[in-house]
Amino acid sequence: MLARIILLALLPAAVLSTAIAPESISTFCQSPTVISEVYIGEQKNVKVDAISCANKVTDVVQIEKRQTPVNVCGAQCDTHCFPPSGGGPDPNECHVISDALLYDSQNVGALFNIPANASVITMQFRSCKSFFVNQAGIDEQYCRTDWSAVLDFVAFNCQSQQNAHGGLCVAADQRWFIQVQHV
Repeated sequence: MLARIILLALLPAAVLSTAIAPESISTFCQSPTVISEVYIGEQKNVKVDAISCANKVTDVVQIEKRQTPVNVCGAQCDTHCFPPSGGGPDPNECHVISDALLYDSQNVGALFNIPANASVITMQFRSCKSFFVNQAGIDEQYCRTDWSAVLDFVAFNCQSQQNAHGGLCVAADQRWFIQVQHV
């Protein structure tokens, strides 16, 4: 618990407020620039962008530099829904992104990298947009199957019935989060 409090103390106020209810990438990423765009899934209908930010997404002090990405697969995250209700993504359209992630997990590879220099990865299908934000300041590696599961959970459980319009899941150590929202 003490380590968690210390880590939170190191995070700037902008990042902490971002982890509570960001509405758009520009909330935490200054001058977002798409550095890569591809389409994934069996139908190639889910748009994926790697985005570079003019600013550092976080100012957390790096304890050590690693040559290989830190694998954060299976890491616990805490879900937060965005109030009030109305205007959220269609969870069935979000599920198309989940299916594309599962398809790529089986046909491309289970893991993907989120480098510190392209700390935001977005995925979009129709009204649903999801993004993974690397707040650690070091290269991270995540599992497509985990993103798929988190995306489905947030999309189906942060709806108007829960007085919400999308939400996010923040890693217990605050190093990353996955957001689901309406475009």
